[in-house]
Amino acid sequence: MKGPVARLSEWHARRAAKKRAEITRAQPLDNGIGAEAPIHTAQQDLLRRVDFARRIAAVLSELSLQEGRVFAIRGSWGFGKSSLKNLITEQLDARNDGADWLDFNPWQWGDGDAIARALFGQIADRLGGEHSKAALARADALRRYGAILTGASAPLKKAGGSSHLISTVLTNASVITVAAAIGFNLPTAAKIATGLAALSIAASLCGRIMTYIGKDRSTEPLDKVRTSLEARLRELGRPLVVFVDDIDRLEPEHIRVLLRQVKANANLPNIVFVLLFQPSIVESALDPVADGDGRAFIEKIVQTNFDLPAVPVSIVHDTFGEDLSALAGPYATEANGFSQTRWGNAFVGCIQPFLRNMRDARRLLSSIAVHIPLHAAGKVFEVNIVDFLILETLRVFEPDLHSALFQNRTLLIQEQRYLASGRDTEIKAEAAALLEMSSGQHRVVAKYALKDLFPTLEWAFGGINYAESYHQQWLSEKRVCSPRYFPRYFELQTSAGEISERNFIAFVEATSNKALLTAVVAEIKANGLMNSLVNRLDESRDTLPGENAAVLLPVMFDIAQSLVGARNGDPFNTPWIFAWRATSWYLKSISGDVRGTLTLEALRSTGALSVGAILIKLNDPENREENNRPDFDPSLDLTTVKAMKIEWLRQIRARAADVPRMLDDPDLMSLLYRWREYGSETEPLEWIVKAISTDKGFATLASRMMCRGTRSSAGDLISTPYNSFQRETVESFIGIDKAKAKCDVIDPAIFPEHEDALRTLRRYLEKWLGLRDHDPFDF
Repeated sequence: MKGPVARLSEWHARRAAKKRAEITRAQPLDNGIGAEAPIHTAQQDLLRRVDFARRIAAVLSELSLQEGRVFAIRGSWGFGKSSLKNLITEQLDARNDGADWLDFNPWQWGDGDAIARALFGQIADRLGGEHSKAALARADALRRYGAILTGASAPLKKAGGSSHLISTVLTNASVITVAAAIGFNLPTAAKIATGLAALSIAASLCGRIMTYIGKDRSTEPLDKVRTSLEARLRELGRPLVVFVDDIDRLEPEHIRVLLRQVKANANLPNIVFVLLFQPSIVESALDPVADGDGRAFIEKIVQTNFDLPAVPVSIVHDTFGEDLSALAGPYATEANGFSQTRWGNAFVGCIQPFLRNMRDARRLLSSIAVHIPLHAAGKVFEVNIVDFLILETLRVFEPDLHSALFQNRTLLIQEQRYLASGRDTEIKAEAAALLEMSSGQHRVVAKYALKDLFPTLEWAFGGINYAESYHQQWLSEKRVCSPRYFPRYFELQTSAGEISERNFIAFVEATSNKALLTAVVAEIKANGLMNSLVNRLDESRDTLPGENAAVLLPVMFDIAQSLVGARNGDPFNTPWIFAWRATSWYLKSISGDVRGTLTLEALRSTGALSVGAILIKLNDPENREENNRPDFDPSLDLTTVKAMKIEWLRQIRARAADVPRMLDDPDLMSLLYRWREYGSETEPLEWIVKAISTDKGFATLASRMMCRGTRSSAGDLISTPYNSFQRETVESFIGIDKAKAKCDVIDPAIFPEHEDALRTLRRYLEKWLGLRDHDPFDF
């Protein structure tokens, strides 16, 4: 019978243990980025496991043990073993007759010996926590028992045995010090020698103490120690449940050490071990010591298994969906490429199959939470939100495949594929090799994801071969299969020289206010993003607001005119082409009753002669080249075209009065051709006579006449800049003989900015006059 003091002490210890557990449970659950913390309370349970935990707690509390037990909670990583353990301990504390418990995590203790010593030490601390005489005796008995089993006394005994050597060394050192000090400062040497002698005595004394403390108890009869321990453990009023968690995280040799200790102590009275592990990992670790049958080894240790209740995957998916909505919901808009149908297909086909448990869901949510801010600017998302979520899923669960995507841009986007190229078989093989980088169990899902992300490549997997017309749609939706947006998904930022989605939207929103739009364009220009802006205008012809044409159209005229002559390495897709093409397409979105008036006014207010000329050409039914096209569909009526020609001629005549200014126009020759076409033959010729009356004027005109391009020969890896002249242009506006006479009297070195043009013109003139052999590279 326990006395009142012992019972009070036991009550106090249990109360203190419960208080510590309550403090832990009161902490808010960490759901932040990277969090995989198990739940602690029934209120946090989303998987309906509280009843199961309550039943296990009842079983553990109702045990009356003359011998111990070993139970196991089995389940795979991420399926909630630790969460179930926490629910069980909560239920144990809630019961009046609940068993005492101890949570032991071996993973933090390092090697196998340390794990074994820590196991005995923590159980002993828990048993001695009442601070009664009986409790302290139980704790001491368990420590003596553990010291015999783990050999914990060996290090102390070894250290004590070394004290004689240390003492000898220190004593000798004191003698050497005195001897070496002869002839020197003897009082100082005496002090040093005295100190070393004292240390030698202290080392000897400490060695004796350590030897006594670390007395090798392996010579004590183990049966006697165990019998004493068992008697004291039977005095416990309720069992102590020792939860051993994270066993499957240990190294195989540490797993074996731990389970050997559990097996050796499995029948101690009132001690219940509850082991938490993934069976396949622990069985594999035990195979080397169990003749290849680790499962049989475990069966000899564990009396009863508690397998985690099956969690309906629908609960995982629903929980993930709720958390994802809170995280990414603000960006699930049509402007960010979201559609309910596509998202539903992507979620079911590309994301859900990877989410087997709550840990999978948390891992993916953490990755999404990290990367969303890198693409977000206010409510604007720089990329397609659905593509982003699919790619994040591949990043987390198929990292090798995800890493390979950026390196396979040409394959995925099919930028260089032509139907007649004869490479279809090769491309299919490359696509299959890319898919092989995914894990076998996820290959079907990975294939579905690639087809969803890159419809450009779907044909290679046996799917649809999409027509060119779909590319504009993918571009407007900011899809990863679009060359413009592909890098953003992997570089995690807008590429250098590219206007961000946020800035482009700011441009569009400013089109209703002239002052605001002027300021926005000035900022874009200052940031060197004009080329990117016109590219976006060219791609966004269906989304530019036609109702704001009174403000936007003149700005588009100005932007296009400022890019005349701008080059980017592709002669067929220069910023100038993007700019005038975007302006031409934008006219279609303007109401027909004001379109002509606004276009004419834009030409009048901006003086954008090059833009005006191209629009006249595209909409003039008298232009033979355009009128013969079967799809000729002018944006401007004939009345507007005629009025624009009149305004254009008025402006070119006014500009021609300032010869140096007009000579500086990079589109000079085109303007002279249009002047001759809209007006008369004589006016531009008379202007040229005036312009070339000076050597500088002639040199400048030569630069404007020269055609600039590149050439390459078989085997070349790069193109070489190449300049040329058209004979018809020189002959029509200057005359071959007159041009040759001017070249003969001008020293090109005097005009270094035009020197190349003058020398190239002379070479062509000599060829045309038969004074030079034909150059095969002259076109």
